[in-house]
Formats: sequence, C-alpha cells, structure tokens
Amino acid sequence: MARVGHRVPAAIRDAAVTSPDGVVFRERVLAEIAGVAPFDAGCLATADPASLVPTSLMTVGYDAGVLATVVDIEYGPGEEPGRFESMRSRPVPVRTLREAAGGRVRTTRYYDEVLAPYGLRDEVRMIFRGSDGLAWGACTLARAGGRVFVDAEVAQLGRILVAIGDGLRTTLFRTAVDVLPTATEGPAVAVVGADNELESITPAAREWFERLGWGPAGRPVAAAPAVVAAAALRRSGQASTVLRTRTRDGEWAVIRAGWQARAGGSVVMTVEPAHLPEVASLAAVAHGLTRRESEVLAHLLAGKSREDMAQSMVISPYTVQDHLRSIYAKTGTGGRRGLVALLVGTEYLPRVGTPVGPDGWFVPSTGTVGPGSPGAPDGHDDAGSTGGGEWGRAPLPRRGGRAAHPQAG
Repeated sequence: MARVGHRVPAAIRDAAVTSPDGVVFRERVLAEIAGVAPFDAGCLATADPASLVPTSLMTVGYDAGVLATVVDIEYGPGEEPGRFESMRSRPVPVRTLREAAGGRVRTTRYYDEVLAPYGLRDEVRMIFRGSDGLAWGACTLARAGGRVFVDAEVAQLGRILVAIGDGLRTTLFRTAVDVLPTATEGPAVAVVGADNELESITPAAREWFERLGWGPAGRPVAAAPAVVAAAALRRSGQASTVLRTRTRDGEWAVIRAGWQARAGGSVVMTVEPAHLPEVASLAAVAHGLTRRESEVLAHLLAGKSREDMAQSMVISPYTVQDHLRSIYAKTGTGGRRGLVALLVGTEYLPRVGTPVGPDGWFVPSTGTVGPGSPGAPDGHDDAGSTGGGEWGRAPLPRRGGRAAHPQAG
C-alpha cells in the first residue's frame, strides 16, 4: 500500500535540507515518490519557471532512443493531449494521461510511440510548483502491465508537489564538488536541424552537454539538452534565447541559441562558462529576493558601501541594512563574505591555481572564457529575465526581425 499522511512531505523537506547537492535531492525525491505511487519508468526534470523548458533530466526505465519522439510530441506543431504547458493553470498540477485523453489513451501518440514500445500502459505527470508559486520542475511516471494510477495515488502526489518544488529551488545553488574537471579546449558549438536531429557538435560542446548529465544514471546523452533547447526555442516563436544551466559537477554555464531561418530552420548554439552577474540574478529568483533586495544584491556585488547603496537607491542606510539582513537570512549566509562565497564559489574557487592572464581572468588553457575575451559575456545581466531552475531564460525578440547570431564559445 502507498505511504500516506504527512510522512512523505516531511521526508522530502528533510531531504532538501540534508542533500549535499541537487542531484542527490532529485534521487531521493524519486525514491520517496515510489513510496507514494510505485512506477516502472519515469523522468524527473528541473525547469525554467518562466517557460517550463527542462534544465536537467533524470530518467528511470527509458533509453536515449525515446528522446526525439518525446521532444516532437511536447514541442512539435499541432496539439497533443497531456502536454505540460496545458497543466500550468491547474490549481494542483497533476494529471493522468487517461484524464488528458478523455479515457482514450491508446489513441494518443504518447501511448503509441512512447509507452507501448516499453511495455507501459498508464502515465501520470506533475509540475513541481513551490510555495513561491513558480514551477521549478516536472515529472512523469509510467506503469507496465494492467496497473493504472488510481485517484487516491494522484491525490497523494498532489500533496507533495509544493515540498518538491521548494526543494528543487533551495538545492539549486548547492554543490558537493570542490574541483572542476579539466575542460576540452576549443569552441563549444552545436547545430540542431529543423528535424530536431543533432547535425554537428564540437568536442567541447559535447563535453559540456555530457556534464549536464541528462539521461540514465552514468550514461549521459549529449544530444538531449541541445535538442530540447532547440525545439523549445522554435515553439516559443523567439529568434534567440540565452539559457543558464548547471552541470552535475557544479559549474554554471551559459547557452546562447539562435534560430537560423536562412539555414533551413537550424538552431545554432554555443556554450561557455557563466560569470558572476549572470549567476547572481538567478540566485535572487531561487532565494525569493524581492525587487528591492535584488537591487541591493547587485550593488553589494559591485562592491558598494551601505552609504553608496542608499544614495543610489534614494533610501536611508538603515533601510539598506534591513534589506541586507533579509538577503542574508534568505540565502542562509552570515554576511557579505558568506553571500559572495555562495555565488563566487561555483565560478572562481574551483579555478584557483590556474594562471591569470593579462585581462585579470584565468587563462583559457582549459577552455575557460573570461571577461574581455572573445565570446565572453558583456558583464551585464540578462535584462528582463524571469528564468529560474538550472536554466534561467532571458526573453528576446520574436521572429520577424533578423535572428541574432550566438556568440562563439
């Protein structure tokens, strides 16, 4: 019998506090979910709350061969029952495929092309919306044989969605890795064709995507994040986008993708290490900072004193101090030094010992791109970004104007 009551939400909240990083937390979440609704196959993803584009993917019971079909069903033209985007407005975002298809499961592409080939019969999917109202991840569960997900199980899953969403958010900046692996030199560029097939990828880009760890444990599928990002970009109607993502070993990266209408609809993307301004705004969303607190955070990271912040924001130094106390409390840091360490640790500390170049950044002997280097970020945050999860997305112009070419990695 499935576990009931308050035990599972409490276990998930405990896992969010005690897990050394987001990967371990997600593994523990799947184990707890199995106690609520046993399953034979499943996928758990973190997501950008602005777009629900997956930012990491953990799978059980599926192999890489199903990816292209799932991407086409979820992001392709036309409408398919049960898509995640159709669940966003639900008060409790959990639903079985039977409900989405009006009881006609076997008539859906998802059943015919995803479930049936694996001997699966029924599926339930859910969105992990946290207490902040943002969707930080999503999950699908499937069963084989004659077993279906009953209403009591669906109701139980609905009761743990918020706890899981909060856990995905709070473990976003947590890492148990102290040293980053040596990176492959050269540009990190990938091209995804109009058919969502990977047309080309450089060794450096392949390494980045493998480090994201999408797919079965220990068998990352390099094409998966590239194909999903390209398909989501096309469906969004935008010409280009900027995504922030984190590898399984704890390094933040920036993916710049552009839709090339003149190249038959191919999407070209580059990958490069993220720098502090790009990570800081994501941290503000993940830790629930208010608009004013986010502004104070930006001034703090620029090295401004409390008095300088007060003058720039036209408020009193005492109000600045109140904002700082709130920031430290929300981020779980004891002061300015701890806060900076929280953000800088994933970018700078793992590179300590690497030679520093004339521009003041670590030399790109391991593929690192620094401020002032060709292909480096401009040092400004993505204006208007509301992204979250392990990718943060910056809204960019829609198709109709000229598509911007991504910067070289």
